[in-house]
Amino acid sequence: MDKSNGRPRLGSAKRDRYVKISFNDGEYDRVDILSAKAGMNKAEYVRIRALEDVIIAFLSDEEKALIHELKKLGPNLNQIAHTGNTEGLTAIEDKANFCLDMVADILINLKKRTQR
Repeated sequence: MDKSNGRPRLGSAKRDRYVKISFNDGEYDRVDILSAKAGMNKAEYVRIRALEDVIIAFLSDEEKALIHELKKLGPNLNQIAHTGNTEGLTAIEDKANFCLDMVADILINLKKRTQR
């Protein structure tokens, strides 16, 4: 009778090869910050980046706030569409342009933050 305790053996998936890598202070800090944003430890982050897989970082609080602002525009857009259907398109032109400008500003801010 074979009684197994603990997790199963990794077999061929076990990582037993090592690469020594050196960073200056600025590079190390950058890896530290980027790995934390991605929710990974430094070794995992560097391994994935080295193998050219895509890493998706978590959204910052500011980015979450901008997305929340976009979500809040939904009801306004529905009201504008309803008004446009009942009163005609000329009645909603100013409101629609205002909403479009707000959406454009929020998207520009999000794009700037993700390009850092």
